[in-house]
Amino acid sequence: MTIRHLKIFISVVDYKTMSNAAKKLFISQPSVSQAIREIEEYYNIMLFERLSQKLYLTKDGENLLKYSRYIVSTFDSMEKEFKNKHSNIYIKIGGSLTFGTYILPNIMEKFEAKYTNVDSKIIVDNTKQIEEKIINNELDIGIVEGETQNTDIVKLPILKDRLVIVCSINHELAKKENVTLKDLYGKAMIAREDGSKERSQFQRFLNQNNIKVDCKWNCTSVETIKNALKKGQGFAVLSIMAVKDEIERNELKAIEVEQIENLSRDLCLIYHKNKFLNEEINYFIKLCKDFQQDNIF
Repeated sequence: MTIRHLKIFISVVDYKTMSNAAKKLFISQPSVSQAIREIEEYYNIMLFERLSQKLYLTKDGENLLKYSRYIVSTFDSMEKEFKNKHSNIYIKIGGSLTFGTYILPNIMEKFEAKYTNVDSKIIVDNTKQIEEKIINNELDIGIVEGETQNTDIVKLPILKDRLVIVCSINHELAKKENVTLKDLYGKAMIAREDGSKERSQFQRFLNQNNIKVDCKWNCTSVETIKNALKKGQGFAVLSIMAVKDEIERNELKAIEVEQIENLSRDLCLIYHKNKFLNEEINYFIKLCKDFQQDNIF
C-alpha cells in the first residue's frame, strides 16, 4: 500500500468516476482501476458499489476515505516542509461569521507579522460549512460559535463571547424602564439561521420559560440583522462585538431583561482528530487565546 494508491482512491471519490480521475491524474483508466482493485484486495474490502454505471462509497470506503485524506495531507505537508525549505507553506483557516468578521483580521495581522513565509487561506462561512470543510480537509482548523455534530471533530472552547439582547432605540422595549421576560412574549425577533449558537441557546431558554416569540426574520448576515434592528423590525440576540459600535453611537440599545443573566457562548477551535498541529497552527491558537485576555467586551 502506497501514497499513490490513496491519492488515486481520493481522486475517484472527488471526481465521481474512474475515467474522470484518470484524466485529472494524467494516467490511464486501467491504472486507476488496478489501484482500486489492489486496495480492495490488500484490505479484503469493497470500496465502491457499482450501480447503473455510478460509483457509491461503501461503509468501508467511507472509513478508508477519512484516513486517506489525512494521511495524504500530512504526507504533502511533510514534502513541502522538507523538500521546499525556502518556499512558502500554507495554513487554511476557517472562521464562522462572528469570529471571521470581528476577531480574525486582528489575529491574522499578528500571525502574518511573524510568519512572513506562510500563505494564509481564509474562509468565513457558517459553522455547518466550516465543519464540512474540516472533515473534507479543505481547512486545517476553524473557529466556530455554532454546534458541531461529527464525531471526528475535536472541539475545544477557546474564547468567551458575551451575548446581548438588542433593539432600536425607538423600539417599545427600549423605552421601558424595567424589562421582564414576559415583555418578550409575542415580540418580533430577528434571528440568526438555524444551528447558530446564539439562536439555539436563547431559544432553549425561552422554551424553558414558556415564552413564545415571533421569529420574523432569519438571517445569516449580522449586518442585515443590524439594519433591520435600526428600522424597528424587532429585537435580536447578538454578540456584543457585533453591536458595540452601534450601541456607542446610540443607534441600538442593549436591553437588560430581568431573569436573564450572563448570556454568553463559547467560540470553539475545531480540527479533525487526525490533524497534525504544526508550529504555525499552534501559534495561531495561541493568538486566539491571547485575544481573549487582551480584549474585554
